[in-house]
Amino acid sequence: MPRNEELRRLIAGWIGKADLDFATVVRLEPEGKFRDIVAFHAQQAAEKYLKALLTRHQIEFPKTHLMQQLLVLLSPAEPQLAELLRESRNG
Repeated sequence: MPRNEELRRLIAGWIGKADLDFATVVRLEPEGKFRDIVAFHAQQAAEKYLKALLTRHQIEFPKTHLMQQLLVLLSPAEPQLAELLRESRNG
């Protein structure tokens, strides 16, 4: 498989998984009894979208669930976005 095709496949895989987590968030009642499940899937979606972006920039990342670590890796390629996402976490 050509390198660009492989890269597209990897990115699509991350986005597909993130989309499923996000669909779960949308379908469950955020204010109801599923609040913990909604929060979990929201975090998972954000993490997977971030991993898709890192993959797009061909930035290797360790197996981690630490968003801060992923944002540090993203900073050289997308400094403004990484800073905005860091700020949103604290706001």
